[in-house]
Amino acid sequence: MSRPPLTPATPLPAGPRPWLVLGLGALLGPVLATLPLLQYVGWFLASLVHETGHCVAAWLFGLPAYPAIRLDGHAAAMHSEQRLTLVTFVWALIGWIAWRLRHRPRARAIAAAAFGLYPVLAFTEARDLIHLLAGHGGELVFAGVFFYRALSGGFTESIPERITYGACAWFLLGRNIAMDYGIMTSEAARAAYIGNGSFGLTQDFVRAAALLDWSLAGVGALMLVLSLATLPLAWWIWRCVECNPAWRAVPRNRGNQNGGYAGGNRIDSQDFSSRAKCSQPSASSNSRRAS
Repeated sequence: MSRPPLTPATPLPAGPRPWLVLGLGALLGPVLATLPLLQYVGWFLASLVHETGHCVAAWLFGLPAYPAIRLDGHAAAMHSEQRLTLVTFVWALIGWIAWRLRHRPRARAIAAAAFGLYPVLAFTEARDLIHLLAGHGGELVFAGVFFYRALSGGFTESIPERITYGACAWFLLGRNIAMDYGIMTSEAARAAYIGNGSFGLTQDFVRAAALLDWSLAGVGALMLVLSLATLPLAWWIWRCVECNPAWRAVPRNRGNQNGGYAGGNRIDSQDFSSRAKCSQPSASSNSRRAS
């Protein structure tokens, strides 16, 4: 049975360029740190992702944990003792993933390395170090995800959504860069950090410095490097996804707006100008696939 001829898709209008989305987000990000009401919203967002980072790291190494955020400005992640059953489950899960990826050499090598490294991390002080740094690490991960969503278009490709992602990303990244730089360079900033622990607990970087036998300024420098790498890494991942069609998810509910559908065959339309400029398949290759 012959298929009906393919019809070209109608391209969507060009959207804003990535630098414009990130620039507008950078202008709005400081609002979350300055205006009184939004400052509280920003603090709650940062606390939520911070404690989520601690909890994910704790569960990963077999320590049941939950976030505790109090509305008067205190936040912490409470965890219990390590449970061998949870550690065994996570280790077995990593092994299962490695087996599932056995036909993909690179992914298999990464999963196998994770399987071998996991018990070394789970049963040594490395577990505690990762848990301590996972709070601000979680903020950086969420900042990277928000940067990626701002660049890729988010769920709706709408400009307000992308700018909102950009503003949240810049807010999380900016507060970490400012804190890390202050800890690295200023004795007053270090003293303020040490004396500002929630619920009277010792701050994460102070405990991490003790585990590493480093100075507090050294831990601040390490986290500053990771902070500065967040945006370039998010940009690189976005470019990789946009330039590899196999990695790109099929758009949802766009019909003939961003992808023409005729006879059950999808034809990619022109990309938004906000997306990475990548090589597209030629018309002849589309014809060969449709035959």
